[in-house]
Amino acid sequence: MRALTAFAAVALAVLFYLPAAAQSPIPHHHDDALVAPPRGPGLASDDPRGPSQYLAGDIAIRIVLPESSGAVDPSAENWTPEQIERVRASVHDALDWWAARLPLARLRFHVRLHVVPIAYEPTRYGLADEGRWIGASLAALGFAGDNYFDQAYAAADALRDELGTDWATTIFVANSERGSGYFADGYFAYAYINGPFMVVTSDSGGYGAHQLAPVVAHEFGHLFGALDQYAVARVSCDRRSGYLNAPSANSQYNECGTNQPSIMLEPLTAFAAGAVDPSARAQVGYYDGNGNGIIDPLDTTPQIELGQVELASTAGRPTLRGTSADLPFPSPLQAPVTINRIKAIEFRVDGGPWQRAAAADGAFDSPAEPFYAELPLYDGSYTVDLRAVNSAGIPSRPVSRQITVSGVGRQPAYAVTAPSTTDTPEVSLTLRAPAGTAAVQVSLDPGFAGAAWQPFAPELPVALPRPGSHIIYVRFRDAGGLNSLAYAAQTTVEQPQVMLYLPQLSRSPAR
Repeated sequence: MRALTAFAAVALAVLFYLPAAAQSPIPHHHDDALVAPPRGPGLASDDPRGPSQYLAGDIAIRIVLPESSGAVDPSAENWTPEQIERVRASVHDALDWWAARLPLARLRFHVRLHVVPIAYEPTRYGLADEGRWIGASLAALGFAGDNYFDQAYAAADALRDELGTDWATTIFVANSERGSGYFADGYFAYAYINGPFMVVTSDSGGYGAHQLAPVVAHEFGHLFGALDQYAVARVSCDRRSGYLNAPSANSQYNECGTNQPSIMLEPLTAFAAGAVDPSARAQVGYYDGNGNGIIDPLDTTPQIELGQVELASTAGRPTLRGTSADLPFPSPLQAPVTINRIKAIEFRVDGGPWQRAAAADGAFDSPAEPFYAELPLYDGSYTVDLRAVNSAGIPSRPVSRQITVSGVGRQPAYAVTAPSTTDTPEVSLTLRAPAGTAAVQVSLDPGFAGAAWQPFAPELPVALPRPGSHIIYVRFRDAGGLNSLAYAAQTTVEQPQVMLYLPQLSRSPAR
């Protein structure tokens, strides 16, 4: 085993390896593996997320193509537009491959590509010296740090912040077209488990440049926790990895009992077949333990906490304030994190329809959100329930509060009815309200986003977008300018029946 740097000596993960003296067309594999050191104290952050903890959500990828200037090493390789486009296409193919395999992961990729001038020629170096050219590449992009790993963490943090994604990583591609396809020590592709980066030559060693996509797909699995499964990697069946700490049940090392095709076992055939075995899926976080159609890392539950009831400035109506947070799905070993956001805070009065509260900062777009709800209540005593709903559509347990209102006035008699079914895309609402009612607001959105107030009328047409069941929400505004709670009416637009008319064919008399 070759000597590694102090950072790589904590090794644990993933490399393709071929001794330089035996460059056969199909690479063999070595059992070395890599885990990056933790980020240094200079990169301390309130954000608990690592670069790439599980394969779900929005992911930013920075492709870095180092271009040697000849200042230190002779410039043996030069990127051409055709090579650059081939790398870009191969990476996109690898990412699309993963997205197609993991439909419940809500994967969306955001890719940036940089050709970066440095003084080094990357393929002249091995793993022990990767910091020279990787650090130089990241410095050229403007990222500083006590070491090249801290530079890589800073690069991931910056890209994630810039693009507003859940995760971020870097793919370094070393030009090897004029060389052997390998680094100086025989490696040609490797990745650090759960980030912050992976490395590959443009020719993928003995696989060749035309097979770059399968190799990138394999290494990309490592970035999110998947381990190798081929026998010479010597990964035991009970070895665990990833956010869910899943075992390597398809490893071929010590007779796990399975031999399923998988991108983590043999990349070329698995890529062509679209194969990822269940253990590799679980290691990248793709496992639905309760069978509800939501993978475990996204199957989180929000919580809500209420403060004291305040009096709003509007005619003494009560206001509720509170905080909400999405609770991460627990990880046995990693920092627990959620990429779900609080999507809405909803309240209902005396078991009525759920309606929307407001985000204290103007938008529900974070895992934790303060909120307020000015309750459009008239005199009386009420039971008010509140709940948080996250971006996976999972609601919190409702929290209830008893509220008594006085000094506002008597509740007007409002009512809304709609036909239970209709065979047209437009229905007529029947509205009942006291004389002098000033305005009405109608929407299919419980938050009334974009809905304008319009003069009150006892009959109002509403256009429905498609066949199916719809809930129509209505709010009233009284003569004094006070708004009501939302009222709901449900209607179903029936699917139109398609009638086929086949004219009777005349037949010639038999002869």
